[in-house]
Amino acid sequence: MNTLIKEEQYIMRVGTDTYSVRVQEFVWGSEPWPEKFRALVCAPNEWNATPVYGSTSREAAEAAAEYILSLEVAHTSRVEYPALGRLGPN
Repeated sequence: MNTLIKEEQYIMRVGTDTYSVRVQEFVWGSEPWPEKFRALVCAPNEWNATPVYGSTSREAAEAAAEYILSLEVAHTSRVEYPALGRLGPN
């Protein structure tokens, strides 16, 4: 199965974490994507990239940014309070 894509890579930094985002445009191939553009988000400490789709390159990049922010919110919304020994919001 051959697929022709155009690709751009962006680096996004959120706090101390760095994310690599590849925005790809589907040009031709036997397995079309749900949308013309997709962004592959490589989160820190993960081997696999998570795809998000959009009808434009900007829409795919914005969806990737929203996904990254949701990872950060999920990561920082539960903090351990050592003195109390329980989990809670920041």
